[in-house]
Amino acid sequence: MRKRVWMAAAVAAASLVILNGCLADTYPLTEEEQNIIAEYAAGVLLRSDSSYTQALISPTPTPSPTPAPSPTPEPTTAPGDKGNSGSGKGDKDKVEENATLEDVYGLAGLSVTYDSFEVLDKVEETGGYVVPYEKGKKVVKINFTLKNTAGIEQTFDFSKQSINYQLDCKEKNFIPPMITALAGDMLYMETTLSAGESCEGFVLFRIPEKAEENLRNVIVSRDSYTSIVALKK
Repeated sequence: MRKRVWMAAAVAAASLVILNGCLADTYPLTEEEQNIIAEYAAGVLLRSDSSYTQALISPTPTPSPTPAPSPTPEPTTAPGDKGNSGSGKGDKDKVEENATLEDVYGLAGLSVTYDSFEVLDKVEETGGYVVPYEKGKKVVKINFTLKNTAGIEQTFDFSKQSINYQLDCKEKNFIPPMITALAGDMLYMETTLSAGESCEGFVLFRIPEKAEENLRNVIVSRDSYTSIVALKK
């Protein structure tokens, strides 16, 4: 009871100071502002009273900082689980490195067989087209036999097949093929074969002269099919 009397008296005294002082005349206050000042004055008058623990007007609580969201962890791949990482291909697109040449070319009724290879200084075609000699270089000619195994005449256009050829001769990188206008160059060759008929085709590579003794494989690939053919004469 005594506490309430003191609080009421303090608030009344503070309000009287505000209303009668020059502050109210100079700066008109709203009722809420007057209550705030009265509360402050009451607090000053009663702060020596150890039993005073409550305020007449509850102060606005200080907002707590919003915790930052934890980052979503990246998915991890278990060792040995290839999944669809890297190439983005699933099992159905798995690269087949032991494919046959027929699988690589993908033409129905076409049989492709590796025959041999030759190491030459230059290549000269009947009619005058020449792959000239280049100092410190050799030309490797990979020979294939193409056969129409269907019972009808067929035309094969290799320029539309996007076949990739690479020569492995223990150099830092595989050697890409040469592009020529020679008849029989399988990069852009088009041929018509009767049922059971065969013809020859080839791919040319220019290599450093020192790499001749290290000729190993020719790698023929298309899409997910790759055939590694060991070179032998």
